[in-house]
Amino acid sequence: MKVFKHNNKLAVYLSGEVQKALGVDENDEVDFFKYNDKAFLFLKKDEVSSLISGNLSVASPVVQKGDDYISNEELQVLKKLDTVRYQQRTKKKVAEILNREESRLLEQLIEKKAVNTFKKDNQELYSISRGIYDKFLMRNKVPEKKADSRSATGPTPPKVQLSGHIEGPYSHFIKILENDGFLVLQTEAEAGGVSLALEESIRHGKVLGTRSFNKKFYIVTRQFFDMHNVKIIAAMREGIEKTQEIAKKANLPEEGARAILQLLAESGDAREKKRDSFTLA
Repeated sequence: MKVFKHNNKLAVYLSGEVQKALGVDENDEVDFFKYNDKAFLFLKKDEVSSLISGNLSVASPVVQKGDDYISNEELQVLKKLDTVRYQQRTKKKVAEILNREESRLLEQLIEKKAVNTFKKDNQELYSISRGIYDKFLMRNKVPEKKADSRSATGPTPPKVQLSGHIEGPYSHFIKILENDGFLVLQTEAEAGGVSLALEESIRHGKVLGTRSFNKKFYIVTRQFFDMHNVKIIAAMREGIEKTQEIAKKANLPEEGARAILQLLAESGDAREKKRDSFTLA
């Protein structure tokens, strides 16, 4: 790529290969989101909603391992492979979740011995080598908490600790989300930046998000959603429809209730009859 001057501004020339990889075309709206102090991420604006809902992943930086390395693309294949249960990681099952390029990268990982194959019950299975798993995947695992035996009416659990770039440019948003359990963002730039910072938490289901018809972005922690969605559904079952009244019935801040309602609408459990008026689907 080359930087050049155009109309007294600096512009970047994208090669055909880069354009294809990014999926951008002429007149597409794009933006740059700060990843850390020295790096920005390039994203199409219409992909922000997918990012915030966890349907779009962003590759992690290249990870070095001595003289060897695992590329961004290979790391994503390893992560996808890791989503399949060990005993079900057959050639057929894995082929169903990988595209052609990812399948090629898998063969590459086998050659590197980052992924091994073995036979069991006449089926060939894949396993990620222990060294690669411990170094590149285990450190990204979010420890599962044991089920809380307290009743729903027990003390409020402590605030959620989210995995993200807490010291980055969106740290104040993340701290609000950790403290309150929900967050409302007004712009795509804010939503994109926060989603990138919380990419790991979104991928692991600790954070949920959606974009509503009012063009605002609603983000909640899984803990907040699980604690309060039952009360909101119960309020709607009583025939309460307006967001303000549902929030009062559920003893929640209005924006917090609205965030859960938007997520319920996205999942098909509720529908928005008109602005700020919801019923069960």
